[in-house]
Amino acid sequence: MWRRRIPIAAIIAVIFALSTAYVAWALKDLPDPNSGLAAGDIIILDRNGQVIEDYSPAGHYHVNLNLDQMGKYAPAAVIAAEDRNFYHHGAIDLQATARAVWVDLTSGGLNQGGSTITQQLVKIQLLTPEKSLPRKVHEMVLAIGLEQRFSKDQILTMYLNRVYFGHGAYGIGAAARTYFNKDAKNLSPAQAAFLAGVIQAPSAYDPVLHYSNAKARQEYVLRGMVTTSAMSQSEAGTASAEDIQKELHIGVSARQSKAPHFVDFVLTQLESMFGSAAVQQGGLVVHTTLDLNLQALAQQAVAQGVRDLHWANVNNGALLAADPKSGEVLAWVGSADYSNDSIGGQFDVVTAERQPGSSFKPYVYEAALRDHKITLATVLKDELTNFNGYTPHDFDNVSMGMIPARKALLFSRNIPAVQVAQMEGMNNVIDLAHQMGINSKLDPGLATAIGGSDVTLLEHVQGYQVFADQGQRVNLSWINSVDDSQGNVVYQRPGTDTKDVLTPAESYLITDVLRHYQYQWGFGWNRQMASKTGTSDNGHGQIPDSWVMAYNPDIVIGTWVGNTAPNGGGGHILAFGESVGSSLLRYFVNGLPNKMRDWYSTPTGITHGCGGSELFLVGTEHMCPSPSPSPSPSASPSALPSVVPTPSILPSPSPLPSPQPSPT
Repeated sequence: MWRRRIPIAAIIAVIFALSTAYVAWALKDLPDPNSGLAAGDIIILDRNGQVIEDYSPAGHYHVNLNLDQMGKYAPAAVIAAEDRNFYHHGAIDLQATARAVWVDLTSGGLNQGGSTITQQLVKIQLLTPEKSLPRKVHEMVLAIGLEQRFSKDQILTMYLNRVYFGHGAYGIGAAARTYFNKDAKNLSPAQAAFLAGVIQAPSAYDPVLHYSNAKARQEYVLRGMVTTSAMSQSEAGTASAEDIQKELHIGVSARQSKAPHFVDFVLTQLESMFGSAAVQQGGLVVHTTLDLNLQALAQQAVAQGVRDLHWANVNNGALLAADPKSGEVLAWVGSADYSNDSIGGQFDVVTAERQPGSSFKPYVYEAALRDHKITLATVLKDELTNFNGYTPHDFDNVSMGMIPARKALLFSRNIPAVQVAQMEGMNNVIDLAHQMGINSKLDPGLATAIGGSDVTLLEHVQGYQVFADQGQRVNLSWINSVDDSQGNVVYQRPGTDTKDVLTPAESYLITDVLRHYQYQWGFGWNRQMASKTGTSDNGHGQIPDSWVMAYNPDIVIGTWVGNTAPNGGGGHILAFGESVGSSLLRYFVNGLPNKMRDWYSTPTGITHGCGGSELFLVGTEHMCPSPSPSPSPSASPSALPSVVPTPSILPSPSPLPSPQPSPT
C-alpha cells in the first residue's frame, strides 16, 4: 500500500474533486427563499398533438407569505401531515429512509416514500419524475445542501408557499382563499388539517370529487397534530366534528381547458404513476388518447341534450366514448357545465357510482345465453311474479304474457329479465359482469338483474366494449406516453391489454337484438348502432338516473342524465332512457364522422334452428320454445319488425318528441 501511495492518493484526489464538482453542480439550482417559487407547466395533448390544456401554474392562484402570516395552525398541520419530526432531524430522516429502502427491496420497486419536507421541496422544485437510485442520491445531496444553506423555518416557508393544494391553488395562502375564502392566518384547526391532508395527492383527495377520502385524511392529520403537541385531544375532537363540507366555498379557477374532467382524471393517474411531487413540479408533456374533435361534439351534445330535457327536470349529463378495438378513450364529458356550481359541475359523473337500470340487462341475458340456459327463442313469462319474496314490476304495469327472450330484451321487460337471472344464477351473472369490466360491488340479489346495484359510467362503457369488440375485452386507456421537460420519455403505454371473455358468436346474439333498439324506440339515428337504455328507480316510482349505452365496431358510447346539486345532492327527473337516446345521444351519434359506420358480419358458431329465422349458438338449436308465445296485448309496444328499416339520414336533429312511456 505504501509503495502504491502515489496512485492511491491520486485516485482519492480525483474522487474528491469529482464529488466536489458534483455537489457544486447539484447545489447551483437551490431555490431562493426570498423569491416566489414557480412550478412547471403540464401540457396535456390529444391523440393528434392538439393542446387540451396547458396546466400552467402561472395561470393559477398564488399568494407568497411569510411564516408568521400563515398563522398558528397551517404550518403545524402540514408538519403533522408530511413530516412530524421535521424540526428534530436533518435533511434526511434516516429511520424513515431505512424503512422505505426495505419496502422497496422487498417489493421489487421504488414505491415507498419516507421523504422529509426538505426532500419534498427538492422534488417539487428541482428534479425530474423518474424513479431511480441515482435520482434518489441526487435528491439527498440537494436536501443536505438546502439545510446547510437555509434554516428550518426558511425551508418550511418555501415549501408552504410552493406546494400545490388542488383547484389551481399554489401555497397555503392561495389554498385558504380558494377553499375557505379567508386568510391563512385565520384558518381554524379543522380547516388547516383538511388542507394539509390534500397535499399528499391533490386529485385523489379533491373534496369536490372524493370528500370522504379527504375527510379521512383530515382525521389522520388531526391525530398527528395531537402527537406533535400542536393541539390537545379535546381540541382535535372539536375540530373533527366541525362541518368542513358546509364551510367549503371552492371557486372555479381561471383555467382554460377543452376537457377539464378528463384532465382532472389524467392528473390523478399521473399522481399514481409518478407521485404527487413530480406532478406538482410539472414540466411534463402528456400525450393522451382523446380526440378533441369528438370531445367538442360530445360537449355540444351533452349541453344541448340537457337543454332539451329541461322539461323533465334534467340539469346535468355526461358522456364517455372509446374505440372498442384499442380501448382508447376518445371523448370524456363529466358534466354539462364544469363551471356551474349549482349542479356540482366539477363533480365527474363518469367516475361516480349510479344505478344503471335496464342497461345492465344485457349482462344477464349474455350469461344465460353463453351457459345455454336460454336461447333468444326461449319463452319467458311477463306476468306479475313473486320470486321468493321479490316482486319486480315493469315500467308500464302492463303484462305482455308469454314472450320470447329476444322480445323481452328488446322491449326491456323487467320480470322476464329477473326470471332469466334466477335461471342462470346471480353469482354467474355477477362473475360475467366483473369479467367484462364492472369493478363495483354487485349485490347478489335479483334486483341487480334490472340495475339495482351501482356502477360507474367508466366501467359500464368498459363492459359494453366487450360486446362492441365481439367478446374481446380491451382495457380502456387514456395516456399514450409522457415526456419530461427535456423531451425524454418517462412513460410509454405498454401494448394493448386484451382478454377473450366471450366468443364472437356469444356476443353477436346480444348485438343482433340490440341493433333493433334504436328503431323500436325511435331514436332517429343516422347509422346502425346496437343500444340499450336504462332508467333507475329509487323504490318510490321516482327516477334518479337515465342512461343509454350504444356501440358499433368503431365506437362504444355511454351517456347519462340526471338532476344534481352541490356536494352530491340532487333531485329526480321525468326522462326515461328513450328520451336521452332521441335527444342528447342523437346529437352525438348523428355528428360522428362518416367513417364510423362499420357493422358486424355473422361469425362462425351461429346457426338457425327450430324451423324458423331465429339465431342460435351451435349446439342449442334443438332448444325449441314450448308453448308458443301468446299475442302481445294491444296496450304494449308494437311487435318486433320482421325487417329492420334502413336508418334515415338526418341533416340536423329533428325536434324533440313529447314525453312518452319508454323502457327502463
